[in-house]
Amino acid sequence: GDTVYSFDLALRVTKLRVWPGLGPCSAALRWLERYYCLRGTHFQRFDPLTGKVPTGYPRDLRDYFIPCPGRAGHGQGNASWGDAGDRCSEMPFQALLSDDTGRIYAFRGGLSFRLDLWRDGYHAWPLGQTWPELEGEVDAAFAWDGRTYLIQGSQVSIFLSEQGHRRVLGYPRALQEELGVPSADAAFTCPGSAHLYLITGDRIRLVDLMQMPRHVGEPVLLPHDHVDGAMCTNDGVFLFRGPSYHQYPSVAQLLGAQQPAPPQSIATHFFHCPQ
Repeated sequence: GDTVYSFDLALRVTKLRVWPGLGPCSAALRWLERYYCLRGTHFQRFDPLTGKVPTGYPRDLRDYFIPCPGRAGHGQGNASWGDAGDRCSEMPFQALLSDDTGRIYAFRGGLSFRLDLWRDGYHAWPLGQTWPELEGEVDAAFAWDGRTYLIQGSQVSIFLSEQGHRRVLGYPRALQEELGVPSADAAFTCPGSAHLYLITGDRIRLVDLMQMPRHVGEPVLLPHDHVDGAMCTNDGVFLFRGPSYHQYPSVAQLLGAQQPAPPQSIATHFFHCPQ
């Protein structure tokens, strides 16, 4: 029915919850940090802690999970967003993000892609599907201490990464107040580090996220006159520009580089598109 039993792994107890807004579910599943209740040929998304259902539901499974010929949803999807939703197009990405758990997201045109999970098929999703209430375009993004920072113009929103992405109360707020800069073209943190690197134009600056208030370090010249996005993983630092990316083994080697690293194809290496 509308009763939910939740088992607490830490306390070893079962908790009872009642979610009347969700209704009976013949099946339930979690996919790409989204939670679904299925009943008959319809489904609803729901919040995993409160059971709250966003507006616009229920929807028909035959238009989403099992696209059927002759129905309104058949044949739609990524194509409805043009080049922004086409993973193999050479349209530039505006921001990229790698978080502490290894999840990788790419942003462009108000959409996001999940890059680390090939089972997703590299679908494009509207921002609000993953980050509730977020709209518009993301200019820069980074993750630190279980939180995701999404920069839009002079504003930044912070989302908690566990149990679905939840915006921290009081955000968005001014980027100047949060990080000490008015805007940024790209941003990245490396795994396990509290050092944030902000890129504007051909300059990169360091912010120690452990310090409060936060102060921006002196600018260092990059071997690039501009980048669209950046991220850092255990494989090194990646700078993105247009349809290409440039990989550096470490931050130190990026900061000491006199020439850009060789360009490589984003579509080929990250989305496995044919060359």
